[in-house]
Amino acid sequence: MNLGLEGKKLLSTTVEYSAVLHFSDDYTARIESPFSFRSTGKKYDLSPDSDPQESFQPMAILLHQAVTRAEADDSGSLSLVFDNGATIHVEPDDEYEAWTVSGPDGFLVVSMPGGELATWEAKTDSP
Repeated sequence: MNLGLEGKKLLSTTVEYSAVLHFSDDYTARIESPFSFRSTGKKYDLSPDSDPQESFQPMAILLHQAVTRAEADDSGSLSLVFDNGATIHVEPDDEYEAWTVSGPDGFLVVSMPGGELATWEAKTDSP
């Protein structure tokens, strides 16, 4: 499932029990489970619930980068690829919502416990 983040730039990140990525055009990705971040040949396994904030410092290279691919697969995992080649990958969680992606007009995709995807389409104005 394409999440519609292609071309959106990462404006800021916040880490406090979850990693929140704020993108242009009012899109947000919230990661609440352990995830992997890859950049320049290095892999970082991060957990927003338990790792100290300084563990997320390598992700600073994502600021102002555009998303080139943002997909959720049938298992409930999330893959984000940025134009500098860096990637974020989140596996589904058996007990908790692993991640959410939200956008304008009520657009929302949630990786539910066990990996099922719940989706809400953006509301459009009816003529």
